[in-house]
Amino acid sequence: MKPGASGDRPDQPAPGQLWSWHGGHGALIWQLMFSDDTVMGLKRFPQERKASFFCLESSTGRVLCDDFLLTAGDEKETLVGDGWMIGLETVHGGLLFCHAFQPGSPEHLGIWALNLPRNSVAWSRPDLAFTANLGDALLVYRSIVFAGFPERDFYLLDPLTGREIEHLGTAHERPNQLRDAAESEEERQRILLPDAAFDELGHVERICLGASCVTVHHRIEIGAEGVPGWEATLSVAEGERLIHEAVMASGEPMPVFNSFLMKDGRLYYIKEREFLVSLVVS
Repeated sequence: MKPGASGDRPDQPAPGQLWSWHGGHGALIWQLMFSDDTVMGLKRFPQERKASFFCLESSTGRVLCDDFLLTAGDEKETLVGDGWMIGLETVHGGLLFCHAFQPGSPEHLGIWALNLPRNSVAWSRPDLAFTANLGDALLVYRSIVFAGFPERDFYLLDPLTGREIEHLGTAHERPNQLRDAAESEEERQRILLPDAAFDELGHVERICLGASCVTVHHRIEIGAEGVPGWEATLSVAEGERLIHEAVMASGEPMPVFNSFLMKDGRLYYIKEREFLVSLVVS
């Protein structure tokens, strides 16, 4: 499968318009985020312990950037997080923000602002950790030690430049208020995630929007070699009419949840780990 041709974007895409993009042999499409008319993401290659970034035009699937590796910017082009221990935080103004991890810890460390259509790093602050996207500022902190005890020293940063707007200090009251008031990424990016439920045969995930409903059934099926495994089948219906159906995964050792979402009337789902498929629903 290949990404859709670039072409002229229609002002109002017709329902059923579909594109598919292949992330590469052995890829695991891991995280997605949205900004303007782009879908950006992180894909992992578990056998190689490599992770890289991609950016697609959301209306067509046209590749704007692929296999972008995050380096520390030194002469040796050292890979951040050993090229594996990295993840996504948020988006702002066309930039994708990612992080590494503290050594031996699940705590995030470092902020890198990526301009993927330009295949570049707009700015980086490897000494800070992300807390919240406030819209016009990023709430971040630096880990420090005072009198032998660890503390967090908070700042507000300009998301477009990484420059310090305000130093909030180590008191937690205002940072906590700002963090609690911040929108979730789903709200900020206007993403609809599935609700989970059960039917008489197993797990079900569903997103309904107007007359359209996207449903994924997770079932245990017997494979060709007689080995049972989980299969995820997606169906898209408008009222009583089925407009799209696909097997997203099969032969899995456990149910593959949270592999689809909706954004601006367009469905995005991950198929067979390696493919990102998009369909206009409404």
